[in-house]
Amino acid sequence: MLEIYPVETKKEQEVICKMCDQEYDADAMCYAAYVDGVLAGACQFKIHEKSGYIISLRESGEVNDRDALFIMGRATLNFIDLCGVHSAYYKAEDEDEDLIKRIGFKKNDEGKWFMDLTGFFEAPCQHGHGG
Repeated sequence: MLEIYPVETKKEQEVICKMCDQEYDADAMCYAAYVDGVLAGACQFKIHEKSGYIISLRESGEVNDRDALFIMGRATLNFIDLCGVHSAYYKAEDEDEDLIKRIGFKKNDEGKWFMDLTGFFEAPCQHGHGG
C-alpha cells in the first residue's frame, strides 16, 4: 500500500533526505512516500511568493516504484495549489524528463519546467500522465 506523509520535523527530513541521497534543505518542506511501510522516496519543495518549487524528488533505493514518485509529485503540487499558489516549477538538479512530464510539467519559453495549477486538481482524472 502506498502512503504519502508530510515530514513533521527537520531532523526527520534530514534523515529521510540522506536515505534518498538528496541534499537536505532546512528551508524546504518535505513529503515522504512509503510502500508497504518501506521508504520509497522523498520530495522537498518550497513556496516563495506566487510560485511553488519542487527542488528534489528522489527514490530511496529501498523500493523501486516510479508510480510512488509520480503520486508524491502530484500530492506536492496539490498542497501548493491548496495554499493558493498556482504556478509551479520543477527545479531539481537530476532531471528525469519522463517523470517530470508525467507529473504534468512542460518547458516554458524560458526553457524551465513549469506547470499552471489553476483548476488542475478540480478534475484530476482528466489530466493525462503520459507526457
